Amino acid sequence: MKATFPGWYAKTPEDLKALWERAIFVPDTNILLHLIRHSASIRIQLTAVFERKKDALWIPYQVGAEFQHRRLDVQQHALDAYDRLAEELKASVNQARNKLNQYRAHPVIDIERELSALDVYLSDFEKRMAADRLKHPTDELAASFNRVTELFEGRVGAKPTEERLTAIRKEGEERYAKKIPPGFEDAKKGPDAGDKFGDLIIWKEMIEKAKAEKRPIIFVTDDGKSDWWHSHHGKKFGPHPYLVEEFLAATNQEFHIYELPQFLRYSAETGSAIQAEAVQKIAETMIADTQAASAKSADTERAVAIKALRGELRGKEFELDGLLRSLIDFPPKTSEAGTRDDAKRSLKVRIGELTEVVSTLRDRLSALESEPMDGARG
Repeated sequence: MKATFPGWYAKTPEDLKALWERAIFVPDTNILLHLIRHSASIRIQLTAVFERKKDALWIPYQVGAEFQHRRLDVQQHALDAYDRLAEELKASVNQARNKLNQYRAHPVIDIERELSALDVYLSDFEKRMAADRLKHPTDELAASFNRVTELFEGRVGAKPTEERLTAIRKEGEERYAKKIPPGFEDAKKGPDAGDKFGDLIIWKEMIEKAKAEKRPIIFVTDDGKSDWWHSHHGKKFGPHPYLVEEFLAATNQEFHIYELPQFLRYSAETGSAIQAEAVQKIAETMIADTQAASAKSADTERAVAIKALRGELRGKEFELDGLLRSLIDFPPKTSEAGTRDDAKRSLKVRIGELTEVVSTLRDRLSALESEPMDGARG
């Protein structure tokens, strides 16, 4: 049965080890953007992981084009943050001031004292943002962009012809109507949100690369939508079965997919020196991006709730994964056995609590996703 339905079976550790030794590693657009958006420490560590895989790296032309179009927006977003955060906090403080003024007749609360405290807090925050703005690492970020450029020099796919793109988009209309992955969740993308067929173009480029090189592909992405993943009750089991089987039929090669934190953890196990704190920071950034996209979405209220749940579930799964690894790697017994055992028991209790939270979130997400949706998903 496994030979007939290969996409429905998880890869064993032995399968993954063999795959890592042969595969071409393909980072998605957002993965490249992570290389230029974080603090210096994380950028350096993350770039080092990919440099270690340099000989096996490759990106489709579509990924490179999306990166070039979006990287200035990412850098400007970081530069604008100082003023934007100060303005948003000022608006929030003004709202708080208005609320406090409604309680001037309160018998206990010293309204003037609290208003003064708000003013001091806002003033201090504005000073910190102004000072941080002066330290903005413009030159360092430019150097990070140059390192990405060098890293993928000669490792970018050829630009598809207009005829090829037209054919892919025509096929995409039929695939999306039938909910055939990848990319069908982008079907309702507006013109300002980029090419709705971008994922499908990337997919077709990866197929052509695997055929030409006769090698499997490992795709690294932070796209958590169901048109890339095999999910059940909110839990991801691996790439969408249809993708595995289409890729195998077209190339006679394997296809696998990782979210960035999982890819980094596996890289660390195979020799890449990346700190757990860096992995967690990147995971938090991915969660924040998911939640921000939900807040800006023009979809139905239920669609927004689904996106928010996905972000929350992703965060809890990352945390649970880290705790389980901590338990596996727990230090051996020492002379302070009592302290060690207490710490281990506490870790197990937290794992149990978090497991229940993850299970509840998966059930809630499954229930929401099983209902008919009025608007678009993205």
